[in-house]
Amino acid sequence: MNFTRVRPRFKLISDQCLLWEGCEVQFTTKKDYAYEQIKNDILSGKLLPGDKLVIRDLAKQYDMSYIPIREAISQLFHEGLVHSIPYTGTRVAEVDIEKIFEFTALRYEIEDLCLRTAVPHITPEDITALYEIFEELQALYRAGDLKRYMIVNRSFYTYFYDRSPYSHIRDQIDELYKISRTNTSLVAPAYIPKSLEQHRELIRLAGQGDVDGAVLCHHTQKREALRAVFDVMRDVVLHPQQLEGHPVSIFYRRKAIENDQTALLQQLDRLEELFSSF
Repeated sequence: MNFTRVRPRFKLISDQCLLWEGCEVQFTTKKDYAYEQIKNDILSGKLLPGDKLVIRDLAKQYDMSYIPIREAISQLFHEGLVHSIPYTGTRVAEVDIEKIFEFTALRYEIEDLCLRTAVPHITPEDITALYEIFEELQALYRAGDLKRYMIVNRSFYTYFYDRSPYSHIRDQIDELYKISRTNTSLVAPAYIPKSLEQHRELIRLAGQGDVDGAVLCHHTQKREALRAVFDVMRDVVLHPQQLEGHPVSIFYRRKAIENDQTALLQQLDRLEELFSSF
């Protein structure tokens, strides 16, 4: 089986990172391929908390042996995305909303610092590559491919952060990203046009070497994106009949909303207060 999927312009250089190189998306091992597929299905809401992961079925779905599937699930277990229940099997883990958004707040602060140290090292060639990634994001949005948009959008920011000479800061962002899976493009797609405008402005400011302007633009985009997510989450908690098939279903169960709607709204208030200081 060939584990190279033709996607002109991007190359997968880590489990969730795409880089513009004018070539194909390649997966180094079968485990990497299985890991990316299962993780993206979890992050996009195709696999929901509580869904059972059957190795035999996944191996058939991805046309591979059991071993790389087991290895991929083991990695997802260590990231907290799946868990094992005795006598029941492996299932997609329930989401700890407060943990996710508290770590998101921490990640955003570190990303601001990383961008500040990266902008002075961005070259004209980098700006060209960033505009090309930006064009790909526009095309994905027009095509309605939000799952791929989510991945390429991650690569857009990673491209900036990778220009920073401080590797330990970059590593910390990667670790926090594994925990803080907010998926703005899936949960609040109506915000994407505004986000794309901010992407373009971020490239322009970075190309001018305007460190403060780039960081402010980056900071504003992250804050407004989270506000859009919270608005959608609050609306679904208030109107749980919307939950069926909604991306917010990665965060909530209808029964939980109906049992304690007030507590969930108070939880959102606390989290929004946290980000109001960001």
